[in-house]
Amino acid sequence: MRVALTGAIGPGPQLPASVTEQAGGRSPLESVVLVVVLAALTVLAIVVVKRRRMRRAAIAVPVLLALVTVAAGVNSYVGYVRSLDDLGRLLLLASGGNQDSEPATPIPPAVPGGVRVADVSLPDPGLGIPTGRTRVLLPPGYDDPAHADERYPVVYLVHGYPSGGPDDWLGPGGAVQTLQALADTRTTPPMIVVAVDATAGTGTDWECLDVPGGPQLETYLTTTVPREVDARFRTLPDRGDRAIGGMSGGAFCALNLGLRNQGTYSVVLASEPSDDPGTDLLAGHPDLLRANTPREYLPTLQIPQPLAVMLHAGVVAHSDVDLAYRLADQLAARGADVAVRTEPGEWHTWRTARIGLPYLLTFAAEHFTDRPPAEH
Repeated sequence: MRVALTGAIGPGPQLPASVTEQAGGRSPLESVVLVVVLAALTVLAIVVVKRRRMRRAAIAVPVLLALVTVAAGVNSYVGYVRSLDDLGRLLLLASGGNQDSEPATPIPPAVPGGVRVADVSLPDPGLGIPTGRTRVLLPPGYDDPAHADERYPVVYLVHGYPSGGPDDWLGPGGAVQTLQALADTRTTPPMIVVAVDATAGTGTDWECLDVPGGPQLETYLTTTVPREVDARFRTLPDRGDRAIGGMSGGAFCALNLGLRNQGTYSVVLASEPSDDPGTDLLAGHPDLLRANTPREYLPTLQIPQPLAVMLHAGVVAHSDVDLAYRLADQLAARGADVAVRTEPGEWHTWRTARIGLPYLLTFAAEHFTDRPPAEH
């Protein structure tokens, strides 16, 4: 029997300035100052080459500096490369590799009493997932013997594309710093955050679908991963304390999987969302395509239990904002509680996702069924 629910649309949570400032802060590799310095060096190199009438080979110096300056300017806006580890990952992707075929990015050392990152492998060859590399972020206090009996809600995060991976949420996504900031300010009760691999170890954008003749990622992410995480860590193993989120292509995954698997997740978090898989992976299967296209099935979607959805987008990405509000109206009409937040001056980037992450995690915390106290 369907429970009668009344949906609502709100602005989302309010956060302390210290939390939002850390999420929106720029690392030295994202700094505008770096761009200015590189631009000045480029101009200086051009002047030197011209005045001294140097050989043609010397022209390569200002050209290289100009390219680095442009790259730094783009990164200052996009925010993908925040550390040397991020740079190495980007070079790996540019060389044709993928994040799952190479050694994992080094796990950041745990601060005593702070967030700890566990690197686990959750393969399921029967579903076409040979490796299943997963990052599990454990909240401050998790390893304290005084809290050995405490269990935690879980938020699953899906990366974007192309060739994304779970490390994206640790690097450009800033998940470790955000989880620590939320704990330091006691903004939310402690929670576990799990960054998954949605590429089946191949670097391919499978859109988190059960692909005919290919990997069964929907089944893997909604069955295998939650089951294994619940078995290995002290979770609250029920839908009311489980959320799924993502950015860009990962936001489509979160939305589609969350709506199609309401018995597994009670909260959906979508930054820079999409309501269409935009792929030919389901070519020749029109019924399956419609069943995995939220814009097609939302008008008749049944929501038998409480469901909360937060949508997030950068204001400069007008299509993302329009879609977020359209989805919000559709979801509220079906009975979901919905929040929409937009970021001034931001576009469709990892920087936008990083700025939005503390709001998304706080929204999830506010809607979990079992809300443990925020203070340890």
